[in-house]
Amino acid sequence: MTKKLKVLHIQVLPILSGVQLTSLNIFKYLQGKYDFWLLCAPDADKLPTSFITESQKLGVTVVTSSHLKREIGIHDVAAFKEIYQLVKREHFDIVHTQSSKPGVIGRIAARLAGCPRVIHTLQGHAFHAYEPIHKRALYYGLEVFSGLFCDAIVSVNKTYLRYFWFKPKRGKLTIYNSADFSRLQKKKTRDDDEVRLVFVGRLDRAKSPMDFLYALRIVLAQTVNVRVKIVGDGTYLPRMREFVALHRMQDRVELCGWLPSVAEVLAESDIFCLTSIYEAFGIVFAEAGFVGLPSVATRVEGIPEVVIHNKTGLLVPPRRPDLFAQALLTLINDASLRRQMGSAAESRVTQFSPQNMVERYEQLYNG
Repeated sequence: MTKKLKVLHIQVLPILSGVQLTSLNIFKYLQGKYDFWLLCAPDADKLPTSFITESQKLGVTVVTSSHLKREIGIHDVAAFKEIYQLVKREHFDIVHTQSSKPGVIGRIAARLAGCPRVIHTLQGHAFHAYEPIHKRALYYGLEVFSGLFCDAIVSVNKTYLRYFWFKPKRGKLTIYNSADFSRLQKKKTRDDDEVRLVFVGRLDRAKSPMDFLYALRIVLAQTVNVRVKIVGDGTYLPRMREFVALHRMQDRVELCGWLPSVAEVLAESDIFCLTSIYEAFGIVFAEAGFVGLPSVATRVEGIPEVVIHNKTGLLVPPRRPDLFAQALLTLINDASLRRQMGSAAESRVTQFSPQNMVERYEQLYNG
C-alpha cells in the first residue's frame, strides 16, 4: 500500500477568509488522499465555525502557535523556531505556505529543516503602491529571498508573477482561488423597481470603504431609487457610522456588520460593489457572479482577471469615488445592462469552482 504524502499547510489567522478557504477546500476535496496537517495561530474566540474546527472536521491534524501573528516582531523568531522543529520532527513530504508572513518564515524554516518540497501560494503582497518606498523595498526583498527556498510559487492571479525574475525548480504558475457555490442562492425575483447595492468586505484600508460612501453620497443625490447594504466589520466601521449619520443616509444605507453568511443578502441584491485599493483575487466577486450580479469595482491587481470590464461589470481606477459613482449610476439607470452583465458574470465564474482549483494543486503535489 502506497504511503500517503504528509502535507503541512501554514497559515496565520484561524478565521474563514479567502486565504484560509483555499486550504480548507484542498483539505475537503482531497480528504483521504493525503495526511494533512495545519499550523496556525490559536482560535482566541473559540468560534464554532472557525478555520480550526472546520479543518478538524475533515480529519486534519491541527497544531497552533501563539507566536504566529500578522505583525512583524520579535515573536517571528519564536515562530520560525517552532516551524523548524515541527518540520524536523514530523518529516513532512510537502510544506505549503499561504500569504506573506508564513510565506517568508515558513519557507525558510521548512527548507532548512530538510523538507524535500516547499510550495508557496502568493495570496497578496505587501509591496504595493500604497506603502512607503522603503517598506516596499524591504517587503519585496524578503519575498524574493524567501522565494529561493521553495520549489514552486503559485500566484492567485497572473499579475503577481511578473515580480519574480527567477523560476523555482517546479516553476511559477497561476492557480485561481475558488468560491464554494454550494453555500449560495440564485438571485431572487422581486416586484419592486428598487435597485439594491451590496458591498461585502473587511472594513479596513485594503477595501477603502470610505471611498464607497463618498461615491454613494454622489449617487444618492441623483436618485432615490436605491437601497444599500454594507456587510463587514473592521476598524473603519465607527467612522462609517458617523459619516452615514452626518449625511443623513440612514434611510437608504444599512451597515450590517459581520454576517455568518452572505448568501441571502447577495440573492436580494442587484449590483455588487467593492472599492479595494489592492486585491489579489476577490472570491466574493465570483460569489456575486454566481448569483447573477454585475460588479462595480476597482481596476487593481487580480480583480480584472475575475471581473471583465464592460462584460461582467464596470471597473474604475482606485481612489476615484467620482468615477465609481458614475459607474454605479450607469448600471442603476439601465436594468437591461444589469441583466446582461449579470448573466455574463454567471457564465464566467464557473471556472472558479473548488474542483478546478484543487485539481491544479493535486497535480502540483504529485508532480
